[in-house]
Amino acid sequence: MAAASQLPPDLKTWRGPSGEERDRKFMEAIWKDLNGFLAESGYTLWEYEYLFLTTAPSRAGVVPNGYMYSNPLRAFTDDPGSITELLVYEYRNALTRAARASDGRDVVIRVLAIGGEGREHVKLLQTFAQGEYSLMSSNHMLPLLGLMDLGDITFGVFPKVACSCLDAYNSFAEASVGDIVDMLAQCLEGLVFLHHFGIAHRDAFKDNFLIQWIPESLRFEYDTPPSRPRVYVNDFEIAIHFTKDVPQEKRVCIGRPSGGSLPGPSGRPMPPEVDSGRPYDPFKLDVWQLGTSFNDFKSTIPEIDAVLTSMVDPDPTTRPTAYQAMKTLLNVVASIPPKDLVFPPELVSDRRRPAAVVGYQ
Repeated sequence: MAAASQLPPDLKTWRGPSGEERDRKFMEAIWKDLNGFLAESGYTLWEYEYLFLTTAPSRAGVVPNGYMYSNPLRAFTDDPGSITELLVYEYRNALTRAARASDGRDVVIRVLAIGGEGREHVKLLQTFAQGEYSLMSSNHMLPLLGLMDLGDITFGVFPKVACSCLDAYNSFAEASVGDIVDMLAQCLEGLVFLHHFGIAHRDAFKDNFLIQWIPESLRFEYDTPPSRPRVYVNDFEIAIHFTKDVPQEKRVCIGRPSGGSLPGPSGRPMPPEVDSGRPYDPFKLDVWQLGTSFNDFKSTIPEIDAVLTSMVDPDPTTRPTAYQAMKTLLNVVASIPPKDLVFPPELVSDRRRPAAVVGYQ
């Protein structure tokens, strides 16, 4: 079993080793050395295949974890979205790995903190992704199942979710306008909860929203789905939390989001106010980021598309809050019979991306 002193000394090094150590084999060796430690806590790492892919130890031993499913039309096929694909995990960097708990549930383990780094991240998750707040229906934060410490390194354990909202349309999935609008409304509800408690995510693009299964209303014969998958907000590494005692006018940021394991300021798209050099409202940043990440979708229902347009208003003073956008969207949806939302959306073809459902946790 690896000693903490033998592991990467900080989050940036663990996230993306440099030089010769950038090789996949080195990155896998880090986690292989942790097998004994993880086994003591009841976890078995998924098996490394190639590049960024890992696979579950077996299909036979899997137990439903409540967070990942395959719809019945894809379950026992070789298609994307099948059970086989659920049991594949693609990690984005060396900080995370999929594992199976001793009871058969599949999870994702993430390095959250090393030494003094990442402690605010851990505190935020302990406060809102566990405990009483985690039982609120409006809280879409991905639950924190537990923490493990090895020396000054803290690992978080999270349920493995089926896929990212990034893959829920505009790839292989046959999602209807109603499916996508429901996803968007849940994403907004997640932001409303965070903002109410003074949390700005600051990386609120749809790849950081996870979904239980891929809804595909266009493939079914009935007019409305009998159930909807839940959406979860993930990755709070660069989130900022303003406590109750911070007045509204002080809840601002300057410059691009940074921190945690990021090697520098975020390279993601940003609205004009972020690069202005002046203080800006990070909650309005969340709204813009979410709206921008849905810019490949048009419902062709003017009132719905107007909400998305308002979310990317370059002027933050006229851009809606997450609550205002959610309320407007839900009021529009409430006026439309569900069956009238079961039709294909208009998707921006030049923004398409390769199909993938292997996860963005």
